[in-house]
Amino acid sequence: MIAGSDRFEGFGGALNDIRLLLTDLLGLGKPDAEKQMVIEVFFGLMGYLAKADRLVSSHESNLANGVMDEINLSLAARRIAMEAFDRGMRKDIHIKAELLRFTDVHAAGSPEAERLHEVLVRLVASDARLNPNEYDLMKQVGQALGISPEILDTKLADYTLKR
Repeated sequence: MIAGSDRFEGFGGALNDIRLLLTDLLGLGKPDAEKQMVIEVFFGLMGYLAKADRLVSSHESNLANGVMDEINLSLAARRIAMEAFDRGMRKDIHIKAELLRFTDVHAAGSPEAERLHEVLVRLVASDARLNPNEYDLMKQVGQALGISPEILDTKLADYTLKR
């Protein structure tokens, strides 16, 4: 380990926080309508699935935060994502309606639909447990996104999860 590297990693994190804040202050952080819809659907479904086994694990919430980092969400977009995740956890969304909203813009079987499915598989695999409710929801989501149950099973096997 390089001496003082923790200090530089902390400094990098602080710079990222400043960048996010400045982006929002300049008005560049608000997503357009399509991106906002994608954020709402992704994180709403993530919250719904995370709560499907009645307990949102730290692994699941950490994954949701990691996805926000991966896709480089602004502070405004992070607020939208967190609100959607919370609505999903409260079951204050309708799964079929959310999936229709998504597939109206990104067709079933599209790369975007595959990305959504992959993120949700990562979520259900994150705590190394697969509840029957999670599996049933993932089959329903997969069907709406044009992804077969066999592909779901293959992806889950890649994460060494068994039904």
